[in-house]
Amino acid sequence: MPSSVYNSVKSLPSAIPPLWTLKSIRFQTALLISSACVVFGLMRTCFGMAMVDIVRSGNGTTHSDLHMDWNGEEQARIHTSFYIGAFIAVFPSEFLAKKMGPKNLLSFALILNIIGSILTPFLAFYFKTYLLISAVRMIMGLGYGFMIPAGSVLVSKWFPISEKSTAMAIFTTGNQIGIAVSMFLTAKLCQLHFFEGWPLVFIIYGLIGAIFLIIWHVRVADKPRESKYITATELTYIKGGKQRRSRAETVVRPTPYMKIILNGCVCAICACSFAQSFVLVALVTYLPKYNQIALKMNLTHNGIWSSLPFFIQMITKLLFAVIADKVKQAKVNATSVTKASNAIASFVSAIFIVFAALVPFGSAELVQLSIIISMAAFSAYVPGYNTSIVTVAPQFTAFISSYAQLYAQIASTLAPILIGRITSHDTIEEWKCAFYSLAVVLAVTGIVFQIFGHGRTETWGETPSNAASARISTSLAVCEDGQCKLTLLEKHNHDFRTESKISSDSSSPLKKKISRVSYAGEEIIIPGRIEDLENDVIYSIEEEREE
Repeated sequence: MPSSVYNSVKSLPSAIPPLWTLKSIRFQTALLISSACVVFGLMRTCFGMAMVDIVRSGNGTTHSDLHMDWNGEEQARIHTSFYIGAFIAVFPSEFLAKKMGPKNLLSFALILNIIGSILTPFLAFYFKTYLLISAVRMIMGLGYGFMIPAGSVLVSKWFPISEKSTAMAIFTTGNQIGIAVSMFLTAKLCQLHFFEGWPLVFIIYGLIGAIFLIIWHVRVADKPRESKYITATELTYIKGGKQRRSRAETVVRPTPYMKIILNGCVCAICACSFAQSFVLVALVTYLPKYNQIALKMNLTHNGIWSSLPFFIQMITKLLFAVIADKVKQAKVNATSVTKASNAIASFVSAIFIVFAALVPFGSAELVQLSIIISMAAFSAYVPGYNTSIVTVAPQFTAFISSYAQLYAQIASTLAPILIGRITSHDTIEEWKCAFYSLAVVLAVTGIVFQIFGHGRTETWGETPSNAASARISTSLAVCEDGQCKLTLLEKHNHDFRTESKISSDSSSPLKKKISRVSYAGEEIIIPGRIEDLENDVIYSIEEEREE
């Protein structure tokens, strides 16, 4: 091809595969991750609403023995046991995500929840003790704890940075859908006369999980290049336009644990993760009880009003994320967008939670409207600290997500206990105190993120593709004495080219060159000349001359 024609073709803008279409495999992947979140949300949240029906006294029917006599403290232990399991999951989640892959890890988590959900009513019927139910809920919580790290790793691998906020919004929107649907549908199922209603909740949700597990395992891949359905155009777009070459050797960098743990932005992420989980778990667990006791709602109205804040949050979450990505594409600083979004989530939510506490409890609609607006603003956490999780150090997203989940699960474990203690007598003043405590947690952690949080990538957390874009192969390193020297990669390429030239001038034939490059303290065999760096893979070209 003539050079003029080649240059004109090369200069043409590359087509960007649209995200918002079902033909987009990355959109399908985002929907499937979100759907997994929905399934987990159904099985996690249903207990809060079902508990209203489970512990009520018998109504004279032949199945009155299906209602339990668990007291308030025993109920709180059942709620807490789920989040203790999720807390335990934090520690092995990074190792398992690397060992099993995020797809298989999430499949394993689904299996735990499916079995636990179906077993719950049968164990309650035959043994009547809350201890067995607590143990099952703890195992289900263990599975739930693997879901966020696995989903975050998939988002970090499947989406370019300009779409990460939107992808995280689609992913985490599943949580709101699951909560909202679970609140509403559980209330409806509990009113059925067949088998007293509430056992059907756990069986139906378990079967839904089993069906989804099959779809998940068939359609999802750990990485774009492993997908059987992705097109070359979309794969190239996800990889930032870099062309893949020959075969690859995977390079695993050791995780810089101390750098991550002591990093200010990571600490701010953990603080906001604590706040988000504390507030969300408190509302999911006790909002049905608050509506029943303080606002005197029946089961039907309770299901509607308990689910409405999370339905609204589902819409506003996508809205905030899409706006944030559009603003970033307009060349607005990513840190400014991230901090502004997080400020809305922290401070606006706190203001309206305080307002809900100050409104007279006779005005049920006004109280609920305040909670709805608070949860709508809460959605801005997605383009806020949630996006920082996948941008601060993309190479180590699995560990950062797991580390943030450690704080989230601590909060999830504390929330049912503390709010349960505060509202032990179910007085108006106690519920006001509970609302104030939620607002304080939001405001304090919001300030921490404004000081330490950001939306950029730390230098130690860049993927090799970022290093390649900085032209590593031609860069110079400056020694302490001020002298310049070739970097390891350039020295490798320079030595290879020199040896190739000498060999070509001599009469001896050139055999395949096997080079060794030391990377992160380990020796990795790479055939030929280092040609490109992309994510966690070094692509190479083998060069040899026939004898």
